[in-house]
Parts: sequence; structure tokens; C-alpha cells
Amino acid sequence: GENLKLLRESQVQFAILQGLWGAHAKAGTGPFAEAGPQAHLRGISMLWPNVEHFIVRSEYAASGTVADLAALAGKGFSIGKRNSGTEGSNRHILAGLGLDPEAMFDLAFLGYGPSADALINGKIAGMSTPAGPPVSAVTRAFAALGEDITILSFTPGEIARANAGFDLWTPYTLAAGTYPGQETGVGTIAQPNFLGVRADVDDEAVYQITKSMHENLPFLNNIHKATRAISLESALSGLPVPLHPGAARYYQEQGLDIPGALLGG
Repeated sequence: GENLKLLRESQVQFAILQGLWGAHAKAGTGPFAEAGPQAHLRGISMLWPNVEHFIVRSEYAASGTVADLAALAGKGFSIGKRNSGTEGSNRHILAGLGLDPEAMFDLAFLGYGPSADALINGKIAGMSTPAGPPVSAVTRAFAALGEDITILSFTPGEIARANAGFDLWTPYTLAAGTYPGQETGVGTIAQPNFLGVRADVDDEAVYQITKSMHENLPFLNNIHKATRAISLESALSGLPVPLHPGAARYYQEQGLDIPGALLGG
């Protein structure tokens, strides 16, 4: 939410955005129902999957799936900072699962680090920290609590309900060993993150940025493991907004088949 606001107000020209917010911005739905479609928004590339980490105290994880969130009735749960993409995607998923956050939980609006601290200190019973794994706050929580916390999984039916009319979240397995003491894989879900840009940014500048990003992936891979999910082959997969012409030019040079819906930029 905040990144799209900064783009709309021209305070920034580029921003990393969740697929859900991009889809809402393009269609003028959800948080943009009043403002309407955000015509200034274009895409450059898909990045890495935003992997859902719904984490609860293990005493509440009877089934190990997100159905266990119902056991946190009246308990503290961190849904993310107010007006953040984290809060927005969490509300979308919870609503799809039939859970009203205000009615169900004692909500905490915390960032990832403070959420982990609150979980470790027993101030909350659960948190949701969607990001590219490994998430440092989740690593810290597992290092401190080990088997006392559980990452909840999603059944196929829960995945369908979580999408709630969109086709964004898909199955994602957190491999064993992603976090300290995590001995088995966890079948969660992920939505795509993408690099967004204002439509009025110079075509040549966007072309050079797109080119530099894709031609220097080994360097990015050494900075964060999440960037290993970026590839030329997946650059357009699930992109929710039209491509910026500068980015489209690079992909055309690379021989990518660009869907017509992405050439409206």
C-alpha cells in the first residue's frame, strides 16, 4: 500500500510490489475502489515469490494447517504494520478463510523483527511474515523457540479459499532446513512480487535497468538467496500490470513471447 502511494505521488519512480496490490491497482478494486485504476503503474519484471509464513505457538497447531488459526481466538496475532502490503495480503487471505481478524484475534500491527520479538517473549501467539525465504525474523524466532512454534501449511481447498477470486497464490514448499530445527518441508503458498515503475519514467532508463538486472543475476544471488528465483524465463509469469515500454524492448530483444495484455504500456 505505502509503495503504491509513493509511486502515485511521484515520491519514487520504482518500487517492489506484491502481486495482489498490483492486481487491485490495475483493476481499481479493493483499496483502490474509490480512487479507481492506477493508470500510472507499469511493470518491469517478476522478482521472487512472496512466501506466506503463518506461524503459531505449537500448542495451537493441532492439524498443522491454517485451520488452526481458529484456535487463536482472543490471542495476540501480528498481522503486519498498518496499511502495509503485509497487512493487506493477510486480510485478503484471512477473509478468504472465513476469519475476521478484528473479531478473531487481539491484533498487533508490528513489523517483522518486532513480531518475532513479541512471539519469542510470549506477547503474541502467532504472526504472519510473508517474504522470500529465508526470512531473518523467522530464522531468529526458530533459533529461539525451536519446536515451540510451527509454520502452518495449506490444503488445496484452503489455497482456493485464500485466493478469494484471484489467481495469485500457488503452492510453495519450504524445504526442510530452511529454518533452524525445521526437519520437514512445509506446504505453504506464495504470491509473486514484481518490480513496478511509473509509466512516465524514460524508456531508455527502464531498458538499461531491466538489462542490468537480468544480466547481473549472479551478483544479486550473492546478496540474498531470494533473488535466485529471478530469471529471464519467469520475468513475465503472472505479471499483473502492463510492461513499461523500456522493459518490453529488452524482453523482445531476448526473444521472449510477450502476451498482448502486457503490451498496453
